[in-house]
Amino acid sequence: MGRRFGLRFQAMNLPQVSLQTFRRLTLLGVVLLGLIVVTGGVVRLTSSGLGCPTWPQCADGSLVPHGRYAVHGAVEFGNRLVSAAVGVLMLVLPLASLRLSPRRRDLTLLSLGLWVGFLGQAVLGGLTVLFKLNPGLVAGHFLLSMVLLLDVVVLDVRTARLLHPSMRPASPRWLAWLARFLALVAAVVLVLGTIATGSGPHSGDSSDVVRFGFNVRDVAQVHADAAMLLVGLVAAMAFAVRAQDVPGQARRESIWLVVTVVGQAGIGFAQYFLGVPVGLVGLHVAGATLLWIFSLRLMLALSAPRVVTVSLPGPAAQTGAPSPHREPASSPV
Repeated sequence: MGRRFGLRFQAMNLPQVSLQTFRRLTLLGVVLLGLIVVTGGVVRLTSSGLGCPTWPQCADGSLVPHGRYAVHGAVEFGNRLVSAAVGVLMLVLPLASLRLSPRRRDLTLLSLGLWVGFLGQAVLGGLTVLFKLNPGLVAGHFLLSMVLLLDVVVLDVRTARLLHPSMRPASPRWLAWLARFLALVAAVVLVLGTIATGSGPHSGDSSDVVRFGFNVRDVAQVHADAAMLLVGLVAAMAFAVRAQDVPGQARRESIWLVVTVVGQAGIGFAQYFLGVPVGLVGLHVAGATLLWIFSLRLMLALSAPRVVTVSLPGPAAQTGAPSPHREPASSPV
């Protein structure tokens, strides 16, 4: 079926896409998918979740906010505009992947996954509005964004490897598995964070919106405990990548991860003792997004196959030029 679709796109005479252009698109995808999480947080924290009380229209048969919906509606409508930009890019990426030469099946599948995930987000977003900000739907909306970020980060890293192959040492297998465990704990922290938010005061519209019903202090304590485990793992990883012969990219990602997780821990404790102020919650959402991205990038940097050189017969051997060959150091992601 994929080949049939590819032939159909070729018949449409779509232009060839260079790997450099495709990398720019994947980077833009990382930025936009991270941005939509932040704008969604702004909608929630300004109580604009029902600023546009209908979907896909805003209110009173109009696509744009007006009248009594002008203020909160503008915030929600802005979030929908960012979502529309994301949707356009999610459609462009699969088309662009089919015009790469040579075509890469993994890049095409990852790109198609983004499009399918975006459609799921559109449906969840509509249901969230129609069911008046049900906390389960709101949490699902956020967590699906994290899944899409996983997809686009993997897509971006794989494209970058093709564009800039480098000679580097293989990472120890145990270190690669530690990075995977760290990413898993980061995912658990995100899930617990959505439960804490869904039990807290920031419902997205008013105090009448249904909440999860958990005691927010108890949930926040469990979330903090998981976060402390994550801090410990990040600290251990920061030392390990400097003690082992690993790619420089892994060391750089570990630095960014340390900075992010320390900031997140500080903001989290401040939220707890200051009564969950809106501004700190917004920073915490943005920090959670960055933490997830850097956790994934570190995992991928330590799980990639190494590049070695081998001598091959033919022109390369005659000129003395080495030929790159990928050898798996651990199971690649």
